[in-house]
Amino acid sequence: MESKDRTQDNIQTNNSAQKPLKKVGKKKVSQEDQQRLDNMRRPSKASKVCSPRAADKKAGEGYVAPKPAQQPRRKGSSSGKKKEEELTSSAKVKILVEEFYDLVYDNRTDQALVLEKQGNRIARPLESKEVISLMFIELMEQGEDIPWDVVEKFCKVIGQKVKYLGEEVRSYTNVAYGENNRKRIIDLRQRSGVLAVLEDGEVKMVEEGEPTIMLRLPAMAPYPLPATTPDPDLDGLNHLIEIINTPEEEQYLILCWMAYVLSHPLDPMVSQVFLVLLGGQGAGKSSFSKWILRRFVDPSKISVSELPKNMDDLAVASNFTYMVILDNLRDLPVNSSDRLCRMSTGGESLKRQLYSDGNAFVSSLQAPLVINGIVNPVTEPDLSSRCLFVHFQALGEGERITEKEMVNHLEAHEGEIFRALLELAAQALNIVDDVVPKRPQRMLDFSRWLAACEQVMGLEVGYLEDAYAINQAHAYESSIGEKPLANALYNFALLYCLDEPWMGTCGDLLPLLEELVSDRDIRAHFNEFPHNAASLGRRFTQHAASLDALGVKLERLPRSRNRQVKISLKADCPRLAELTQD
Repeated sequence: MESKDRTQDNIQTNNSAQKPLKKVGKKKVSQEDQQRLDNMRRPSKASKVCSPRAADKKAGEGYVAPKPAQQPRRKGSSSGKKKEEELTSSAKVKILVEEFYDLVYDNRTDQALVLEKQGNRIARPLESKEVISLMFIELMEQGEDIPWDVVEKFCKVIGQKVKYLGEEVRSYTNVAYGENNRKRIIDLRQRSGVLAVLEDGEVKMVEEGEPTIMLRLPAMAPYPLPATTPDPDLDGLNHLIEIINTPEEEQYLILCWMAYVLSHPLDPMVSQVFLVLLGGQGAGKSSFSKWILRRFVDPSKISVSELPKNMDDLAVASNFTYMVILDNLRDLPVNSSDRLCRMSTGGESLKRQLYSDGNAFVSSLQAPLVINGIVNPVTEPDLSSRCLFVHFQALGEGERITEKEMVNHLEAHEGEIFRALLELAAQALNIVDDVVPKRPQRMLDFSRWLAACEQVMGLEVGYLEDAYAINQAHAYESSIGEKPLANALYNFALLYCLDEPWMGTCGDLLPLLEELVSDRDIRAHFNEFPHNAASLGRRFTQHAASLDALGVKLERLPRSRNRQVKISLKADCPRLAELTQD
């Protein structure tokens, strides 16, 4: 009892020791603030309907909470509807493509192609504007309102798919090989798809059934339709010869070159011979390029062009049209000459596709080339050996004709001229493998072609070969004029090797060469001319190919203590007959 009383006393003591709680007064809030707080706390109608608590309060037997109202959508802003429309449009484009075309992949050009199902197998690049335009117009004619960008997008997407999964084929541009080396197929680029087939020395027109795939580039234009009457005697060429103002032998060389380009496909195994047109003002170089070459060799929407500053653009031009014509060219840098040499034999141009990635873009570089200028722009011997030089003569006032008169003359006889060119090509193809050139030049295929054309045209044996050899010799002679060492060796051979070859050491040869070169030329080409015997020994055969075409042969004799060299004149040296008569 005593302990209980003591505990109660302690509790009372502690309670009396506690301090009373302080009453906190309610903070006064203005009426506007209170209204704002009430609005924030008050639930919206949607929350009263949708929240679980509100539903529980109102829920009773048979009560079903209403579903939230569906928000309205703005018209035209539905992405789903837009995707559905695109799918429908792409399906319509796909149906159109499957109905009229076959899709294939050409590994050589790295392009997806569309093939026409009717007639001959004419191909066009799938992603080209021409194909997209044809599809767009066809859909409009069918009453389908499909935007251009949808058609373009479909072509790009399906093109990538064809590159990986499509059938691989081999296509040809302008001219193709047949089943044997004596057959060629030429695309006349007509809407009907008709092809000219050269076989067994004859020309045939084929409208369907030819299995070869012919690729048409965007800038190509149709050839004139050849005359239906055969012309085995090549009488139609007379209409063309009478308006070509060059020496007679060069007239025949031009005709042979035109037939060569028409009948030889773009192939790394076949080198293209470039045509260089030279002559003064008013000689008709540009008119010949625009109205004759563009009509019978490569009709194109692009007439003539200038040399591009960036040589990669030349590869683009060669993929846009079959033959490139460079007009009024004054000079040609060394690096451009090297690029053109690759354009003759075939090569590729490789560059980065975008600056932001490492992907590579490869474009093929091979095409027939025509260069015209007042002064010969080809100064490098390597390029000169791949060219045929034609010199246009100035016409008197009474001999000149206007371009309109030339065009009227060509339009009146274009069928006969083109038929005669095809006949020349067909007959030369029929015998070219059986002839042996007597004066073969570096472009051996073209030398053999000239030997075949001599027989077809009824010319004297060696007439065209001699003309081509002299043509090459004059080109080399002009090209080595800028090379002091080559020029000195050429003049040395004409001066000292007429009766017998010269043999000696480079130390013996150098003083004799220095006598034939002026101090001005040595200073102008200081790094190109040797200044001691060792330097001459290293550069002795540097220009051997150019001098060999001029009839000068350079040889290093078998190694001995003196290391002698030999310089001699060949029997086919163009200047040998002149020097012997003198």
